[in-house]
Amino acid sequence: MNILYILRATFLLLSLSGVFFIPSAAVARDIVVAQSVDISGPLGYIGKDYLAGTKVYFDHVNANGGINGRKITHLVMDNAGSPEKSARINEQFLASGQKIDAFFGYFGEGSLESLLGSSAFRSSGIPLLAPLSGGEAGERDKNVFFIRPGFEGEAVKLAGPMLSAGLQRVAVVYAANNDGKSALQAVESMLAERNMKLAGKYPITSNGGGLDVAIRSAFATRPQAIILALDTLPAAQFVKAYRPLDAGAFMLGLSRIDHKVLFDIVGKDLAAGMMIAQVVPHPGNWKVPVVVEHRKIMDIYRDEAPSHLTLEGFIAAKMLVNTLKRLGKDFTPMQLSDALRASKSMDIGGYYLDLSLPRNRGSSYVDINAISRNGKLLN
Repeated sequence: MNILYILRATFLLLSLSGVFFIPSAAVARDIVVAQSVDISGPLGYIGKDYLAGTKVYFDHVNANGGINGRKITHLVMDNAGSPEKSARINEQFLASGQKIDAFFGYFGEGSLESLLGSSAFRSSGIPLLAPLSGGEAGERDKNVFFIRPGFEGEAVKLAGPMLSAGLQRVAVVYAANNDGKSALQAVESMLAERNMKLAGKYPITSNGGGLDVAIRSAFATRPQAIILALDTLPAAQFVKAYRPLDAGAFMLGLSRIDHKVLFDIVGKDLAAGMMIAQVVPHPGNWKVPVVVEHRKIMDIYRDEAPSHLTLEGFIAAKMLVNTLKRLGKDFTPMQLSDALRASKSMDIGGYYLDLSLPRNRGSSYVDINAISRNGKLLN
């Protein structure tokens, strides 16, 4: 059996067991992409889907000869949503001696911030592509390339249905962390620009702290609409407790909410009609070529239904591959960054990215989907 195959298989088995091992000589010619992502932690349901979409595209590329004769080695570490573990993973990536060509798809509490705060990352010149974040961290870093729009874009899109319904008094229930505070600022700015009234703002911690206060305070002010800048579990807890008290409040959520998990927790009577922002097309919109391609490749490599998050991971992986194809067989991390910045209108199959300066977010695409009574997102 080929020794290269054995070493790659050994790496896969060890990485799945949580052991970090890199056979540097065996993969020296591979393009190495390193990803720290929450798989087993509180937001693992997001990380797993995003990773699945990424992996199927990399697998597809490798199965069809790679990129300019080179395969992709995808190093994945589970940070379990722990800032401390994220910091250790970054140290392992940067101190391993392995030639990492790109950091990619970072997701999990503190994962992005710990990488940005690393002096070793700063001096490495290695770009970070497609972190799953709408917050402010990294937005002014020339070596970070977001795909999804920031929270500002989501907030502006949510304003549309509220204005159409004549709603003026809006409350915000937000996560008591950096992302939540960034989202709150974006919503406040959107409301101020449209002369809409902020009826109240209520933080909730990841373990549910502040939930009861948020419910009582919101009910006391009776807002016409409530924007949930929360992760799925606290959002579901709020909806489940608040909607029986005030069935008339218009509920809207940012894209971090997984509608399937929320629906399972709160049930059809409370979830139906809730609107959620999405930053990629609906995975059932067959008019978009990348949606069709995504479904076809998912059917080959994964036994699971596509989702907005698998599609987002797929688009991110395709963005990287498209850029690498233009670089030729040999390139440096700086050349990869320069090539990304030269991408003024990259067509990912009907989904367009512009990463040229001064932009730090490649897409401004935001859509709104409503949850139906059968738990589906209406396209």
